[in-house]
Amino acid sequence: MWQFQTIRNPSEALLWFSDGLPIDSWRGGQGVSSRLIVDGEGFLDVTDFQNGFPFGPVMDFIDFNGADFDYTPNPSASFELYLPGDGSFTATAAATGVSRSGQLKPLPVVAAADAAYLDRMIADKYVPYQDIPDAPGKSFAQIAALGAQLFPFSPYSFQLAMSIYDWTTASFTRLVFMKIFEYTGMSQSPLPLDQDSIATAIWESNWNTYNPGNADYMNSFMMTPASSLADVQSQLAAVATQLQQFSDVENRLLAAAYQSMPRTSIVDQPQLFSGQMDIYQLGMEHFGIEFLQCPLNAGPDTVPLQIDFNQAIADYIRPGDTITTKMVWSFGSSMSEAMQYQNGIVLVANPPDGAWVWDAASYITPLSDDPDKIEYTFAPGTSFLVQSVEQTQNNGVDVWVITLLVSGA
Repeated sequence: MWQFQTIRNPSEALLWFSDGLPIDSWRGGQGVSSRLIVDGEGFLDVTDFQNGFPFGPVMDFIDFNGADFDYTPNPSASFELYLPGDGSFTATAAATGVSRSGQLKPLPVVAAADAAYLDRMIADKYVPYQDIPDAPGKSFAQIAALGAQLFPFSPYSFQLAMSIYDWTTASFTRLVFMKIFEYTGMSQSPLPLDQDSIATAIWESNWNTYNPGNADYMNSFMMTPASSLADVQSQLAAVATQLQQFSDVENRLLAAAYQSMPRTSIVDQPQLFSGQMDIYQLGMEHFGIEFLQCPLNAGPDTVPLQIDFNQAIADYIRPGDTITTKMVWSFGSSMSEAMQYQNGIVLVANPPDGAWVWDAASYITPLSDDPDKIEYTFAPGTSFLVQSVEQTQNNGVDVWVITLLVSGA
């Protein structure tokens, strides 16, 4: 456990902890990471590794954005924090006088135009997903309160919170389709879309009420219920440009919100797991198009965005390759959970070497429509080093396991 005994803050920047508790509260415990928000300057992640290394000697460490203190064998530690106002910090252990200095992690930039656009989508009832059938959901008041707690530095705290909440609903399908079916290697603006593949993916959805005959499902794509693939294609042609802008705005807000969420320690989650493809109407031929490195991104846009899985793992998803995501990637905390969602592929993500926390992954369950759904997300543009690609069996199920090392965002 640890506590800030005093904080010297000559610039008088506003200070908050993302847990909503008073600044001078005792915090920590094995693997607990707590985020201090310094208004106008950045984030300080204080991570307690009290007895946090189960396969080694008893060691008690506290890490401040990569600057660590050993407080073994004391049960707790107090610190003085100095915030000079230039984005740096110095922490001093009260018991020993030992000091460590470092830099605050940067605050995200949120465009007023993006926040205003999301407000219009809310007013038009495209956000959040309407009438969620399979989760308790959250009220606008609950989302606003969580936004004020997690993003107090931003005048757009509600919009940041809403963007994450909307992702956790079936709206994630729209966000996935509109990114993976973009030809990101072409120089046109806006980027060309594989509209036929998007329309087919919308039409082939048949899970619970998430089908093209359902008004809420189709509303999430700015459409009305459809009776045929041709109907979906026709409607999509009319709204594709709007949907693409919608996707771009919401992904920018998501990236900012993810950057601002408190971090998870590597002791709490040594690895993360994802079952792919987690939208059942997408097949293994759609896995390779999730990355900027897919050669089909360069067009022409008359060639559908799908690539044989074996070709993808032979050409650019090989051990030693770096892959960069086009879309938000969602992970869970266990292999068993990933196996429930997998459609032939399981991803295993490892943190960067020497990391104390998952800087590129955000634990978003507090803002989820379902409080029982454990979810960690990586923003679009996150890069991974491919460590291994192997076909194996898990409880009698054939599956490809791709192990990745986070290399940055």
